[in-house]
Amino acid sequence: MFNKIEEYIGVSLSDDDLKIVRMHNSPSKQKITNILKKDVREIPDAELPGVVGAALANIGVKKANAVCIVPSKYVTTKNIEIPSQDPAEIRSIVDLQAGRHAPYSREEILVGYISIGVFQRNYTKVLLVIVNRNVVNRHLDILGMAGLRVEKVLFAAEGIARFYSKALDTQEGDVPVGIIDIANQTTDFVIEANKQIVACRNIPLGLTHLIKDKAETQQKLVAELLSSIESYQNEDINKVPEVYVLTSADEKVKELQSVLQEKLKANVKVVSYLDHLEVAQPLVSKITTEYDDSFLSLVAAAVDPKQAVVDLTPDEIKMQRAIEEKGKQAVTVGVFGILLLLLVCGIFFSKIYFKSLVFAKYEASYAEKKEKAMALSRVAQKTRIIKDYLKDRMVSLEVVETLYWLIPDEIYLQSISLSEDGVVNIQGISESMSRVFNFVSDLEGADLFKDVKTKSTTAKKDRGKDVAAFEIEFRLETAKDEEA
Repeated sequence: MFNKIEEYIGVSLSDDDLKIVRMHNSPSKQKITNILKKDVREIPDAELPGVVGAALANIGVKKANAVCIVPSKYVTTKNIEIPSQDPAEIRSIVDLQAGRHAPYSREEILVGYISIGVFQRNYTKVLLVIVNRNVVNRHLDILGMAGLRVEKVLFAAEGIARFYSKALDTQEGDVPVGIIDIANQTTDFVIEANKQIVACRNIPLGLTHLIKDKAETQQKLVAELLSSIESYQNEDINKVPEVYVLTSADEKVKELQSVLQEKLKANVKVVSYLDHLEVAQPLVSKITTEYDDSFLSLVAAAVDPKQAVVDLTPDEIKMQRAIEEKGKQAVTVGVFGILLLLLVCGIFFSKIYFKSLVFAKYEASYAEKKEKAMALSRVAQKTRIIKDYLKDRMVSLEVVETLYWLIPDEIYLQSISLSEDGVVNIQGISESMSRVFNFVSDLEGADLFKDVKTKSTTAKKDRGKDVAAFEIEFRLETAKDEEA
């Protein structure tokens, strides 16, 4: 069975930069085929569609599935408990309670959630995901005007947890794992358990801050991580992670390993996300050197978007696309139905018509056709006889004509004979023996003759001169070959 390869485009747009990742995914491997990052801080919104369109053309996007990844800094998450296990009831309660956990009204936010476990029999722990509707609409409008149709709007941290669950081969029931993804401006701290995200926090410290002031940034980052772990522990979401993973092999990130190991009192490993993907070396250099940033949030979301639980696409867009899809399906079904009906009717009536027509023709014209066929046969036979006669008659003339053009002035022929089986015998006189041999070579090169043989050559006197008498035999090209 052939592996189905799907191409995905992951796009992330923030106030600071535009990031694009192009992925080729198959069941056996995930490959980054191109990446791009562009600073958009000084670019007004009116010009952003053109910038995005040029960026998409630059990485060679023609036709691909596109997903928009909302940066974690725009997302609010909250762990809550829902007094139900029924998915419909959980959805309804989440919709009602979402506004209480965000500084916006319910109409101004988009909400998603992930069920992370059941406790006390009837309660479900839920990770609530909230984002400002205007942020998502702005991104979709810009990407749409750039000519990109976005299939889903995804939550970056969910993809990170799912990616590292697969990379670390974690199983349900394992102790949770803390994932620390340090990007250029921010750090995503994600806790994965049971192959999904259970908690996350975005910290406004990144590689840029480590470069400017390493010691102070390290201290602040450790303090933020400890605070996040303490909050996670107080909410009694799950066990505290015993292993933490740094997602980059960058030297600035590696320097944090020993510091975090000491402060977190846990095992801290460096597991680069690039080691679990197929990436060409020039792209690796571009990510780590030219851009000096993490593309994990885009890559993780674009590896397998179909598994994403949270889709932050506005409901009105989902409804519009559902209506469009149903309309297309209805039109397609209708067209195929009409074509099928017309085809069946056409085949049925054409069979009846042609059968009746053929039978009537056969019955009416059989005698006439037979007479015409016999007349044509007689004419063809006479024509064949005449052609054969003319062909045989012309052979001797062609032989004489060919000999005429081949015989040099120093040779003259005494006799020419042509048998019925296509054997030609010529006898003649030549001024020298070498002319005879040259003549034989010329006969062999003629298209009309084959099997040229010199039967005899003798020296004699002719008109007081020393000459060579010869006899040559050859066959016509159309004559049958001699049996061995």
